[in-house]
Amino acid sequence: MSIENRIRSHFHICHGKQARLTFRASHVCVIPRTASVLRRLLLLVITTLTSFAFGMSTSDMTTGFDSANKLYAEGKFTTAAAAYEQLIRTNGVSEALWFNLGNAHFKSGSLGRAIAAYGEASRLDPRDDDLRANLQFARARVTGPTLHFRFWERWLATLSLSEWSWLAAATIWCVFGLLTAQQIRPALAPVLRAWLFSSTIMAVLLCTCLGLTWTHWTKQEIAIIATQEASIRTSPFDESPGAFTANDGAELRVIDHKNNWLQVTDGSRRTGWVKSEQVALFPRH
Repeated sequence: MSIENRIRSHFHICHGKQARLTFRASHVCVIPRTASVLRRLLLLVITTLTSFAFGMSTSDMTTGFDSANKLYAEGKFTTAAAAYEQLIRTNGVSEALWFNLGNAHFKSGSLGRAIAAYGEASRLDPRDDDLRANLQFARARVTGPTLHFRFWERWLATLSLSEWSWLAAATIWCVFGLLTAQQIRPALAPVLRAWLFSSTIMAVLLCTCLGLTWTHWTKQEIAIIATQEASIRTSPFDESPGAFTANDGAELRVIDHKNNWLQVTDGSRRTGWVKSEQVALFPRH
């Protein structure tokens, strides 16, 4: 398998999470995106406003991003990953940062951390073909027990939290608009009744989807194994016998926390405890 050393060279800072990498058939590649004039202007405004909030100039952020990209281009993937992480911690996060971070982790052999970075990216851009292909490719390399996400979780993940919010808000405003129209023009009530009923049902469904998505991203945690191999123990003690073994990149649902241990399950009735230092938590809070 060959990996093409192309990375994203444009980014904007936001308060979501993102990053990227691309897998085509038998190889992995990173594809930089070019933006339209209008989009570039919008990204410049967002970046400038955010830079004021973080007390850092746009040029400083761009310089740091370019420096990290240079490290990646030189094949210093571990150092590049550390540089991207530093940018994320100090300047906020963006799609390009998470994407390139995932690429750097993948190239340095940190499969679990690469999957975690791609997962963060998917929260911001869930329908990007390159990102989805990279994440699928990385997950296909995981061996042993791992979590298989339920259908409704995969379906909800086709839209970001902000997109579900916009859709829910739009239908609610539509309901209010129809109610207002009925009050202003009572003669239209029979015609508007069917539209109002449909809009109300749609608003309820979308608000339910929004609530489920919010709960999924904020109340549930996935522990992604970030070491070559982790022994999942029967209790939160080093002396405890092993329940099962999880390999690098395995995704496990977090059930409970106890000190520096996490109780996890692979979704097939197997549960156990793993040290927090052996995993990358997703989503990152």
